Amino acid sequence: MSRASAVPRCPLLAAPPRASAASCRCGTPPTPWRARSPPGPRARDVAAAASADATVDDGSKSASAEDEKPAKSVVFVSFLWPESSSSAAGVRTCALVRDFKSRGWRVHFVACAKRNSHADALEAEGIGVSEILPNRGADFEDVLATTAPSVVIFDRFMAEEAFSFRVRAACPNAARVLDMQDLHSLRYARHHAMKEAIRFNREKDAEKEKDAATADAAAADAAADDDDDDDDDDDDEDDDDARVNPILAAMSAIPNARDECLNRELAAVQRSDLTLVCSMVERRLMLDTYRVPPEKLELASFFCESNHCEMRRNGEDLPPIMPPPPLPPTTPGFDARDGFTTIGTFHHKPNVDSVRWLAEAIWPLIRAELPTATMRVYGSYPTEAIRQLHKPECGFLVEGFAPTIEGVMDTSRVLLAPLRFGAGVKGKIVDAWTRGLPVVTTPVGAEGTVPGMSLMWPEGLWEDRTGVWGGKWRSITAEDFAADAIELHENREAWDDARIDCSAMIDRLFPAERNLATVRRAIDELFEGEGGLEARRGQDYFAASLWHHTARSTEYFSRWIEMKETGKDTSAHGPEGVFLEGQTREDDTEA
Repeated sequence: MSRASAVPRCPLLAAPPRASAASCRCGTPPTPWRARSPPGPRARDVAAAASADATVDDGSKSASAEDEKPAKSVVFVSFLWPESSSSAAGVRTCALVRDFKSRGWRVHFVACAKRNSHADALEAEGIGVSEILPNRGADFEDVLATTAPSVVIFDRFMAEEAFSFRVRAACPNAARVLDMQDLHSLRYARHHAMKEAIRFNREKDAEKEKDAATADAAAADAAADDDDDDDDDDDDEDDDDARVNPILAAMSAIPNARDECLNRELAAVQRSDLTLVCSMVERRLMLDTYRVPPEKLELASFFCESNHCEMRRNGEDLPPIMPPPPLPPTTPGFDARDGFTTIGTFHHKPNVDSVRWLAEAIWPLIRAELPTATMRVYGSYPTEAIRQLHKPECGFLVEGFAPTIEGVMDTSRVLLAPLRFGAGVKGKIVDAWTRGLPVVTTPVGAEGTVPGMSLMWPEGLWEDRTGVWGGKWRSITAEDFAADAIELHENREAWDDARIDCSAMIDRLFPAERNLATVRRAIDELFEGEGGLEARRGQDYFAASLWHHTARSTEYFSRWIEMKETGKDTSAHGPEGVFLEGQTREDDTEA
């Protein structure tokens, strides 16, 4: 009996024999199942040394071969191609991709999606692209073998669940980095809390209408006296107090240990060597509440060219975080702009809810005060329900996809982002600030963009109207939101101050060079120190426990799907890097 066949294995992993493939995955020689010792030298170093030895004719390495080092390689893994023209997450991902490319790394992007114009755009920039199906081990491992990555970056926790175990088996020396984009479980919990608040209020309204009908029927038989009138007023006040503000309900919702999505996200974080977190608020939440070790988290927000200008606000200088670059082209001022705009892909549920609330509750209040104002709604993938909100007679215009940010934001005077739930840093706000466009949003929308505020919102924070910010962000009702929007649209002084603050926010929170340098440093540090990455993993007991086979349901589920759909497990590696039974390699021999 072979050693491999003696290993107890899950019956779902049984597979027919397959032809031998490349003898070495990512430059790492196959290891017998019994040798569960830490991997040896990094894969790219082994491959580089072998390549150099093979080219020596006279028994000694040439100076040029000795000095040359292979370019580092990074592979991005996602379920979607990054859409820099239609989503904030796509913009941020493309910035990371381009930064690696600019530093001489070989960059490859793998997506479980049909190739499209976004993939073509990456390839046009010299980025390798591969379209693969999920739950197909051999195809993905072929990409890994070709690219020999030093680093693999998973776009969101779902990609980590689907592919990290394959990276771990095929490229054990590659750093595994999770890019969260936002804390999905927080967004889902807030969405649920908001819907429950709306449902509760509707039930209260229905009860109130029923009580009013009953009271009207009783009034037909007898006239109410003064005391009864007073009692009715008190009842109305009680009804108002009983209503729940949906935004406050959403802001108070923090997923706990019983939340399945949170557990999946935290497991992905703990399995990874490093996690990039977009919002300083979510990073603090993960540190303080979810007890994630600080060395596993790095703040990596948006990456914007600095808009620093020599301007003053209220007589005070706004010191830049970094030396000012050449002044950007001047964007239009107050008089050259008019009306309101909002933007955001309608594949994102917070954007859908935001536009509906804007159309149904906020815009009628604004239009009553500004009867000639227009509201332009931009976003990719609008649904039929969103298109039906298009009402030119009311000045509410659903425009659909926006070809350029500049064309949308340089003509509008105020960006409206009435978000009632969500998570992460909102790309529409960052985009508006880069174009000198003031913003009106909610505390949910502003989360992660208020300097010095890294905690979840304490009660009553929005009552303080001081502080530098590129617009207004403390409104939690339709009435207050409309009032803020009208003031910023009509008050030139307030608009000018907010416009200056837009530039200050970009400089303080999102300068590209500083934020990208943070990511570079965090990734480099994974390999530094005695023992490098393997020594770091040797002290990561939580990650090791999650990689134990009893806690790896996503791996076995992926393997089961592949078996079900194809009749075999095409992966070269079983659990813990074991070659599957019946699968052989040309050099898989024992001395």
